[in-house]
Amino acid sequence: MSSLPHSIFNTDNLPERERFSGWREDMSVIFDVEQIQCSPEDDGLFYADFDLYHFGHSVLGGLASSSGRYVRSQRKATRDGLDGVLIQLFLEGSVQFGVGQRTTYAEAGDIIVFDLAQPVDNINRNFRHITLMWPRPTIEKLIPNIGSWHGLTLPKESPSTALLRQHLISSYDLAPRFTTQEARRVEDATLALVGAAMSDVSLSEETLKTPAMKELLAYQIKRYIRKNLGLSNLAPEQIARHFGISRRQLYHLLEPLGGISKYQLNLRLQRCLSDIQNPEHVKRSLSEIAYSWGFKHPATFNRNFRAAFGITPGEAREKALAQEEKSSLEVLSTVACNKSYASREHHQWFHAIGI
Repeated sequence: MSSLPHSIFNTDNLPERERFSGWREDMSVIFDVEQIQCSPEDDGLFYADFDLYHFGHSVLGGLASSSGRYVRSQRKATRDGLDGVLIQLFLEGSVQFGVGQRTTYAEAGDIIVFDLAQPVDNINRNFRHITLMWPRPTIEKLIPNIGSWHGLTLPKESPSTALLRQHLISSYDLAPRFTTQEARRVEDATLALVGAAMSDVSLSEETLKTPAMKELLAYQIKRYIRKNLGLSNLAPEQIARHFGISRRQLYHLLEPLGGISKYQLNLRLQRCLSDIQNPEHVKRSLSEIAYSWGFKHPATFNRNFRAAFGITPGEAREKALAQEEKSSLEVLSTVACNKSYASREHHQWFHAIGI
């Protein structure tokens, strides 16, 4: 039986002046890292290491580092497409977990949940923790509202949390001895314990009264709607069921946006306008564009489009085509009059790597 795939990193193998830059480069796949000094104990000599094991569907490992700021912007989350969930058990140090206007503090013994699809701004102080990373679809089968846990800690007083804590420590300690088949069975047990620990806290009426939870859940609902906007049957009942809340709770959460129906309508109209104005979609009919974003009847689409933008979809396309023709003529004129005009190939390189 083969052992688990194993990856390690240790700054002890690097010259002192290259330690932080090496760590920053390695962490850049998920975070933008900034070195900071949080306490007198930080002597300026940076250290960091990790020891990761691939269990098949998940990654489990130990990480340790000097104090630092770990930022994952919304732009970075959108650009890199990483759509997983991190479960972090802090063994030493602490973290100041910044999510929007809310800040969570976790210390040794705490287990914190992190959604890679959402932004975060963390201050980690001389930490050591065990990290577990799962793909979102796997956890969402157990916890449909997993995104609402972003930045929250599992309750220490829960027996399920205590079991998960000990399980993560044992799994990491024994990882070098696991075969690939044994690792699959360990994953099943881990997932069951994660689900149990999270299920101990339900989204009750009282929970949803807290501003932080309302903000997080509303964000996740809006993200879900945007992702599934093309579905014509994206009904409130379906959305509420997906997040494990009542229809009344759903309407209350999106009330500041004018209600769920208005929010969906405005998003669909904006997407239609964008496609209509895009030269790449010039051969698509207006009805086809409307259908692709969830409109069922052309007449309804035309009426709402005119009410929102003051012109018909056809007039919007004509205006966009006229503007495109004007821009093309201006570019040709610039090329003819300026022999120093350059192709700027490096811009294409940047776009090719997603920047």
